[in-house]
Amino acid sequence: MIKPPINPWTPPIPTITPGGDKPNDGKNPSKPGGSQSPSGAKSEPEVTFESLFEEMLKQYLPETVEFTPLSEDVLRETIQNWLRPAYEQAIQNRRDQTQRINAELDADAWSRGMGASTYLSDVKERQYRGEQRDVDTLEGNYASTLAGHLYDAMKEQQNKKIEVDEFNAEQINHARELAVKAARELYEAYLAANKRRGSGGGKSGKGKSLFEQVYAASEKNMPKTDYGTAEQLLGRMSPAERRRLYNQNDPKYLKLRSELTYSLGRDGFSSLKRRYLAK
Repeated sequence: MIKPPINPWTPPIPTITPGGDKPNDGKNPSKPGGSQSPSGAKSEPEVTFESLFEEMLKQYLPETVEFTPLSEDVLRETIQNWLRPAYEQAIQNRRDQTQRINAELDADAWSRGMGASTYLSDVKERQYRGEQRDVDTLEGNYASTLAGHLYDAMKEQQNKKIEVDEFNAEQINHARELAVKAARELYEAYLAANKRRGSGGGKSGKGKSLFEQVYAASEKNMPKTDYGTAEQLLGRMSPAERRRLYNQNDPKYLKLRSELTYSLGRDGFSSLKRRYLAK
């Protein structure tokens, strides 16, 4: 991987420290809060590849997908709610069957004068034991089926979480690649413009943002675009693209925005913006 060029070093500019008459030659550290000059004006941020990369990454980072897997308790309760009623009905049907058979046995025994016989009691007891075996079998089948559905549901939740994490990672990695490419182009353009101007540090005034400094360093070397060409360009752009072009904080359109501003002037560019609105 080719490393980006290092920002040219510039010697520190002597400043008068508050409460003293000796200039600060850069050897003595300034007092806390040194991000501002004594007059209170904010100093401009240093244009480095890393700083541009961080700013570009903010623009390119996508909206990630949020997915929270359901807990085991929630999944179990959900499965039970639709699975249990069928087994409850099957168990009740089996018990109803026993009651019906025993009622028929009672009627037949009493008609034969054997209502209190031990034979009748034994036959009815066998019916109850058979019912209990069937109910136990149904309960076992229910527990096995519930466990199987619960395992499948938890596995599906885990697979979805993995898919979402992989998707988010791919989107973030792609965004970082775009940010690196864009930051490298901006930084190289900034360094080349400073070299042509012979300024070394490319100072463009206090309080300017990173992108304003890149624009200030490059504007004298920009190609010029006539009004008609600019008008055709904005006419072909969608409202969403024009909205990004007009957004001063969107670095993706920095080069085009800078060329149009430099070619047409701020008044000319503003006139086109009023004609081609960003809805």
